[in-house]
This record gives sequence, C-alpha cells and structure tokens, in this order.
Amino acid sequence: MANPPPIVEYAVFFTILAVLIYVVGEYLAWVYRDESNSEHNLPRHFSWFERLDSVFTPIENGIYRLSGINPRREMTWKGYVKSVLVFNAFIWVLLYVVLYFQNGLPMNFVDVAGQTWDLAFHTASSFTTNTNQQHYSGENLSVFTHTFGIGIAMFLTPATGLALMPPFARAFTNTEDPRLGNFYENVVKGLVRFLGPIAFLIAVLLMAEGSAQTILSGKLTAETFTMGIQNIRLGPHAGIEAIKMFGTNGGGINAANAATAFENPTPLSNLVLTLSMPVSTFCAIYAWGRWVGKRSHGVVLVAAFFLIYMALTGVAIVGETGPNAAMQVTESGLSVDQSMGNLESKETRFGPTGSAIWGLATTGTTNGGVNSMHNSWTALGAFSLLFAFATNNISNGVGTGLLNILMFVILTAFIGALMIGRRPQYLGKKLEWQEMRYVFVAILVLPILVLIPQAVAVVYQPAADAMANPGFRGFSEVLYEFMSASANNGSGFEGLGDNTVFYNLVDGFQVLLARYVPITAQLAIAGYLANKKTSPESSGSLDTETPAFLGLLIGVVIIVSALVFLPALVFGPIGELLSGGI
Repeated sequence: MANPPPIVEYAVFFTILAVLIYVVGEYLAWVYRDESNSEHNLPRHFSWFERLDSVFTPIENGIYRLSGINPRREMTWKGYVKSVLVFNAFIWVLLYVVLYFQNGLPMNFVDVAGQTWDLAFHTASSFTTNTNQQHYSGENLSVFTHTFGIGIAMFLTPATGLALMPPFARAFTNTEDPRLGNFYENVVKGLVRFLGPIAFLIAVLLMAEGSAQTILSGKLTAETFTMGIQNIRLGPHAGIEAIKMFGTNGGGINAANAATAFENPTPLSNLVLTLSMPVSTFCAIYAWGRWVGKRSHGVVLVAAFFLIYMALTGVAIVGETGPNAAMQVTESGLSVDQSMGNLESKETRFGPTGSAIWGLATTGTTNGGVNSMHNSWTALGAFSLLFAFATNNISNGVGTGLLNILMFVILTAFIGALMIGRRPQYLGKKLEWQEMRYVFVAILVLPILVLIPQAVAVVYQPAADAMANPGFRGFSEVLYEFMSASANNGSGFEGLGDNTVFYNLVDGFQVLLARYVPITAQLAIAGYLANKKTSPESSGSLDTETPAFLGLLIGVVIIVSALVFLPALVFGPIGELLSGGI
C-alpha cells in the first residue's frame, strides 16, 4: 500500500499530537497536583482520574514501607540535589557492574562478553543520565542486561526527571517557604501513576501489532532464502520499546533500533511510537500552566515550542522527500528513481515522510531512538536534526525538558521586562542576579560541552580517523555525536567509529555534566525563588499569556541557538547544502 501524501501524514500527526498533549497534560497535572502545591481542578470530563487514587495509593504506600521512604519529610533545594545525585549514583553503579560482568550473569543465552572498562563507563553514564547513547550494537547485551540493567534504568532515569518538576513549581507556588517536597515520593508517583501505566498500554499495543516479547530465549533461528541459517536476537522488545520511547530513552535491543520489525512492526506501531516521544515532553509544558494557576500561559509555552517543532519537521520532510544529490547517477546510462524521495537507509514501511517525522520527534526530545539511518539523510534534513539539538532538543526530555524550557522562558521574561522598562519578574517572583546567573549556566552548558570537544576532535588524529566521510559530512558526524551526548539525546548520525577510548570517555563525561550541572543550577533557582514573596501582577507587569510573548520566546530560542551554533553548522550541514549536497 502506498504511503499517503506528505502533507496528509504531517497534518494527521500534529493534529493527533495536539489532542494527546491536552489529555496527557491534564493527567500529569493531576498526578503531581499536591506535590506542586497546586490548586488545579480537573475538568469535568476528566474527573474520573480521581478514582485511580484507590488503585495507585496502596501500591505507593507499599513501596514507601518496603523502602523506608518517609514522604512527609520535606527537602530544601540542597537536600533535593543530594538525593538526586545519590539515587543516580546507585543506578550508575548497578549498570556498570551488570555491563562489565554480564558474561558471568544468568540469561546470557548467546554468550556475549562483558563490556570493556571504557565502554562500560560510557554506557553506564549514558543510561544513568537518560541519554542512552550506544557505542555498541544492541545485540551485544544479554537478555539479563536488557531486562534487569537497561530496563530498570529506563524507568528510574525518566522518573528522576519527573521528580524535578514539582519542586520547580513550588518555587512559584510557595511564599517564603524553602521546602520543595520529597524527591523519593515524586519518583515513586512518577513510576506508579505515569510511566508504568502508560508504558504498559504501549507495550500491549506493540505486542498486538506483532512486536516480540520474551525473556526465556536469546535468539530465533530462521532459514534464509538461500537455504542458510540466520540467528536473530530476541528479547523483551515490546516492553523495552514502550518505555524506551515514552521515557525519552532511545537505546534499542537491535542495532537497527526501531527500523526492525521486532521493535516496530507496522505503520500503526510507528505512529504510536513517534507520538510517544513528544507527548511525554509537551504534556509537562501544558501541566506547568495548570500547576502555577495559569493555564493560558501553559498553552502559550506549548504553542511556542510546538511551532518550532512543526517548522523543523517541515524542513526535514522537504529535505527527505526530495532527491538525494549523492544518488544522482549519470554514468553508463544508469539512473536511480528518486520520485519517492530519499529512500537510502529508510524502511519502505514508513517511507521518507514517516522517517522524517520520527527523526524530528527523536531530536526534538532527548529520546535518541531511530527508524532510519540519519547519516543517509540529505544535507537539508541533517540541518533540521542538528538545529533541533542546538535548541537543546526543543521540548527536551521527560521532566528535565520542562526545566530546560523554563530557562529560556525566564530569560525571555527578563529581557522582555527590561525592554518595556519594567522590573523583571516571572509569575509574580522577582528575577534578580542570583537566579539569572544560574539561568545562564544552564543555557551555556550545551555549547561549552559541544564546541570545545568538537575543536579538539577535528585536530586530534585518532578522533579524526574515526570519521567515515571527509569534508562537511565528516564534520557533521562528529558534531552530531557531541550534540547528541551533550543534549542528553543519544541518537547517532552513524558513520563515526565511536567505540574508542577517546569518544567513550569524552561522551561519558559530556552526558554526566550535561545532566547534573543544569539540574543543580535549576534546583538552586527553585530554592531562591521559593524563599521570595509573591508580588501581585499589575497592568505594568509583562504579560506572559499573549501572542507577543509567544513571538518573543520563539525569537530568543532561535537567536540564542543560532548565534552559538551557526559557525559549527556552517562547517557541517549548511556547508554541505551550499556545495550541492555532496
């Protein structure tokens, strides 16, 4: 069956997405209503959410009793940071031990070896930070590692991100009160009420569509058309795939990731998985407006980043539905039919449009899962992917994405107030030098972590030798690698031989710094703001619920991203595009 016209796929996808953002956003706002000190009331048609308390509360109380968590123990921002670091250090140690010693652990059905020390360092750091960048083939992990190492991390790391949202909401709902809630209570609620149930529903749908799900075998033996024998890796595909996509994780069981039928069998499963990525991040932006008592402000924020996302997706579709200049064969009378667009390294089940929409869904969030080979994209398509990184993944990741977006929002409120001669404030809290210095730290972490290693990699011969292509495309391979790590995304441009000590160590430290430096700065901002009085807004205050603020916010995001990364993009995809796409 032929794929529908690109404009139809584009319109259907974004229409469904807008509806799901509203539904899941209201649900998430309800999940953390009490923890954010919110006065949010559910719309009448969602009042049935309240009945779920009788299901979830006993489960949560059981976890509190077993783990010794006291949900009534409030934390300041410093206590919150300490809890985040300790909890994530436990995840890192668990992963490193499982990865390094996996050859001696059970359920290793195909006798895969343990990872080297540097690869295990990178993998543990990557999956602990919700980055899930892979310098190995997914088939090189055992079923035990996927299930009890990677699988556990895929739930706990996005739950860490979710747990950061309520304290930041309290920064604006508290008045001179430094208490920001309990980190562990917020983690449990995120797991029990949000990640667990929704990932379960996605996994059931995937299994219904034909996705594999087993922990009792590591391979399927099949006879090929040439009468040969092929061993195909099997594992908990549906379960891993569900949380991999909804939790903005991205690491796959198979090297080909979501291009394989075991992970992503049908166009319907592809649509569900593509929607999962932006829904899990944009819903938090909508919920933010509900928590702070300004629903229309939340809608404005969703609209601003939604428009950037739609625009870059449109650029990607134009690039991938057009011809690939590298495939223009003119010798010996041969030609390549490119009437269907750039099909190199794409699944025909999804086509160029479905692949382009997925590509921006994964780089527009910190997901990293792929259903096509990004290094085979056109120069224009590659530009859209890298510019999404430059904005810090547009809507970013689960939980942490909201905080990263709010850094741009606070910066916009600060600039906007100064432009009209007003005292800078946001949601009734004064913005002073203490908060703004941390805002700049959170925003500048990404370019610092990307551009300095990029400069080293292009002159350090062992790093340069890892490039599979010369010129602009080779530069893009390294730029994509460092952007993916530093934006906590994890997807690969591929074509880069990144399983080396240099890239394992550099990327490993990048993902750690990119995750925990901004988190520390953002929680410090929350601590400062929570201790302040709330000033009533007046006619002289900057209105953050208007189209003017929406436009200013888009301008700040694009200008900051372009000014910082434009020179690097010129040496990469822009240079390739201007040189004819080759």
